[in-house]
Amino acid sequence: MSNVSSSSIELLPAPVLAASSAMIAIAVVCVLVRFLRGPGAPDRIVAVDLLASLVMAGLILSGLAGNDPYALQIVLGFAVILFLGTVALSRHLDRSGP
Repeated sequence: MSNVSSSSIELLPAPVLAASSAMIAIAVVCVLVRFLRGPGAPDRIVAVDLLASLVMAGLILSGLAGNDPYALQIVLGFAVILFLGTVALSRHLDRSGP
């Protein structure tokens, strides 16, 4: 049997974490530009939805880097709330018309 604890196992190498974080940061900037320039409400809703998805990706990376066992559960709860909010906003836009 090995004496290696699960907290000492490196799940994500540092270069992979840095590259992934940089890609998420670039995507966040692009999404914010789309949100600010979006001509209509549907464009902005999609931008907010994508921004929240990028936040979830950042939380997953943070959980992997810090060996946080609850990060995935938090992200799953956040995803359910995000889905319900997007559906509610879409229904509201559909009922209010163009």
